[in-house]
Amino acid sequence: MSRAILTPRLALVLGLALTACVSPELEGLAPAPAARTTVKFDFLAKPLPEIPLPNDIATRYDPSSATGRRINASLIAPTGLEGGVRRLIDQLDGWGVNQPITIPFTGPLDIDSILAAHRDPHYDLGDDVVYLIDVTPGSPEYGQARHLDVGNGNYPVVLEDIGGYWPDPARGWVNNIFFEEADEDLDRDGELDPGEDVNGNGLLDEGEDVNENGVLDPPEDTDADGVLDRPNYLPGKSPAPDDLAGRADAMMTFYERETNTLILRPMVPLRERTTYAVVITRRLLDNRGDPVGSPFAYINHTGQNEALARLPSLLPAGLGLDEVAFAFSFTTQSLEAHWIAVRDGLYGHGVQAHLATEFPAEVDTLMPLKDLTNARYAGQTNPYALRSEEFLQPLSIVAGSLLGLDANSVEARKLLESHRYIDFYASGSFQSPQLFEREAPDGTPLGYNDQSWPPDLDRVPAQARAETVQFWLTVPRKEVSVRKDGGVPPVVIVGHGYGSSRFEMATFAGFFARFGLSTLSIDCVSHGLGANEMEKNLARSIVGSFGLAPLVDALFQDRAADLNADGTVDSGGDFWTSYVFHTRDVVRQCGLDYMQLLRIFRQFDGERRWAFDVDGDGENELAGDFDGDGFVDIGAASTYGYFGGSLGGIMGTLMGSLEPQVSTIIPVSGGGGLGDIGNRSLQGGVREAVILRVMGPLFVGQLADDGVFELATIVPDVNDDARRLLARVEGVRPGDTMIVENLANDVRGCGYLDAQGRVRASVESDLADPIRVTFYAGPRLITGDTECTVMPDATVRAVVESFGEDVEFQGETFAAGSPLITLAEGFGERRASPGMRRFLGLGQLVLDPGDPATYARHLQREPLTYPGTGETTGAHAIIVTTMGDMNVPASAGVTVGRASGLVDFLTDDPRYGKPHNQV
Repeated sequence: MSRAILTPRLALVLGLALTACVSPELEGLAPAPAARTTVKFDFLAKPLPEIPLPNDIATRYDPSSATGRRINASLIAPTGLEGGVRRLIDQLDGWGVNQPITIPFTGPLDIDSILAAHRDPHYDLGDDVVYLIDVTPGSPEYGQARHLDVGNGNYPVVLEDIGGYWPDPARGWVNNIFFEEADEDLDRDGELDPGEDVNGNGLLDEGEDVNENGVLDPPEDTDADGVLDRPNYLPGKSPAPDDLAGRADAMMTFYERETNTLILRPMVPLRERTTYAVVITRRLLDNRGDPVGSPFAYINHTGQNEALARLPSLLPAGLGLDEVAFAFSFTTQSLEAHWIAVRDGLYGHGVQAHLATEFPAEVDTLMPLKDLTNARYAGQTNPYALRSEEFLQPLSIVAGSLLGLDANSVEARKLLESHRYIDFYASGSFQSPQLFEREAPDGTPLGYNDQSWPPDLDRVPAQARAETVQFWLTVPRKEVSVRKDGGVPPVVIVGHGYGSSRFEMATFAGFFARFGLSTLSIDCVSHGLGANEMEKNLARSIVGSFGLAPLVDALFQDRAADLNADGTVDSGGDFWTSYVFHTRDVVRQCGLDYMQLLRIFRQFDGERRWAFDVDGDGENELAGDFDGDGFVDIGAASTYGYFGGSLGGIMGTLMGSLEPQVSTIIPVSGGGGLGDIGNRSLQGGVREAVILRVMGPLFVGQLADDGVFELATIVPDVNDDARRLLARVEGVRPGDTMIVENLANDVRGCGYLDAQGRVRASVESDLADPIRVTFYAGPRLITGDTECTVMPDATVRAVVESFGEDVEFQGETFAAGSPLITLAEGFGERRASPGMRRFLGLGQLVLDPGDPATYARHLQREPLTYPGTGETTGAHAIIVTTMGDMNVPASAGVTVGRASGLVDFLTDDPRYGKPHNQV
């Protein structure tokens, strides 16, 4: 990393350190005993200070904030991408409620002292080495110690598809993306050995065979990171490489050996706007068996005296201040308060009351679904209500393309049979307030992270733009529903999966109709039917022959867009991404769209009329009368439930927790802990849009059969990956060193070609940064250097500074001979590294406001009341977690279960002899 970047960062960090040094007369809670190993407080560490996080020492005072503080991240960063994230983090008024708590130490810890205290299946707090205590007077849990996961298995990291994270000869075999499994100290001397190829010629020359094994031994630093890597395994564990189960059981998720960092996770989400104390006791020992200590003269930073003032009276029974090694505090961000402001605003209350008038509760359009000029519909006057018998034959034809069904399968036959219980289908649209902009005032597209909700929603009116949201409705036949008696049937809102659309509801609508239930669906942000013009025209041709061309036009009106200029709509292309602020807020925005949907349909009270004459008799019908029979088909008298899978399940938990009008939810394969989901998900598009951008842009290569090295880049292509050949390079050999330099910021990535001539490196980059790739003869990195510094006498084999081939990507062509640039932006984090672990941990801090787990307590355990409307949540829930599912890992469903109180982790169930959480 360049000096030009580091120097200002260090200057700012130094300023933080100096301002943190308060006047000498202040004293902490108690003197700190001397200790060989202490909690690490290194303000000068690069690229970021190494201190315990979350931590209010890393915040600044701001009287405009609800908590009186904002996070204080340095704005100096190697790329605009990272700098933009830091700028937005600085707007947060507190820390996360689900994010990991990380505590670095100055030396190794005694792992056994941690295991002995925290591997109690009932999470007994009596002998813990670390406590998390609510120190906010007035909090419902004031004075209580919160239970922590300390490697108890609640937040697993092991992957199912280990090799699915792009070519990586050095670490592609590691069973996770966070922690090391490689043991590089082959000779057990505790040092990183440079290898035997002293002159870099690839030959075992005289005097080079130090260990006399007759082989030219490569450097021990197989991943070229300058660190002597060791497996992040439990003490005494050394499973064989082919023992996948043993490796999974051995992996430590609560401690990172490389940085001596303790990693804790709350068992259930913490509370908003609440201050917590993290208390490290002297029961925690270092690797010599001595108690750990404080980095200061006292057991706390004196700048946190006030926050920790009540701590002495709140310590667990039997624990005195003399047994406290160190304590620090952090305050959580605003969460429910923002939802209260926005939803109350929809109904004309509070700071966001303008939303009620700017976005009235009315249907914007009803969409014709059939062509009344077609002979099939002779004598009909209502083009808006499509009867099931008019739709079944076309549905049987398009079910394969729209729903992915084999038209001859039992599943397809059952689906079509179920639709006979539907009376009619209807479609329309409404305007929903979008609390983020897509474009800057000058019309240029905003970066994705800037496409996010503003801060302080409970204090500052938010500007909202209108977006058209389409809905799809089915109504059951009268003979199977309360409609036969003039009643209004209950409604099931059906949420679609990631990359799908509102038409996914067709899979379930008939089965719900059989029980007298209407179904209603919308597209979440950026979703719709992913199709190109040829496919759309084919659908129009097929379905149009039945007089249903208007239906096709209605189905293809959605919220998706072509994001990579390939002519095909990318449904959900910007939904799950590493642009964490945008991902947070497309989830929140979809929730707000559902709230607006319910607000509108609950206006259909049997008295007011809407602006539609559905049957052509010259008189507008009652609002909610879609078939023109004089009765409301769905409306205020309906009860509303929610059913959905995958993304639909995630949204279901969110809606059940936050929307008082949702009485029942059945989230299938949903979950909470969005960061945990993204870190392990096999869902198509998630790895590519989330993890690849964190790791990339990648520069990979291998020796082809003709001996020429083929250099390529791998980057995200919306929610897919793209590999592009950059150049063919002569003269490169196994064992050589590849250096990738970002010439815009002086950041370097590096790797050694393995015995098969394969290599991978990455560099943190913005889009179109200039790149130079240099190959050096032999292993020529300075041993122990973490910045990819090459030995002064290294011999250059080849340099690539321009495209060697014509490259096409996302509608652009980069001609051979033009300067080599990055095709995408990315953070350049190595797999299985502290940087990867830190980035994704901080990602949860950002995602928390959109995380279903954050609010799951409001399902039943702690109903949430909206002061403006007086309504209270209280949805009943059946949480369906699919065992073995890795699209939304099953552990995420259990996370929601614990958060909602449905999964007990403290009390044994006599049927199993253990708590539900352990079953």
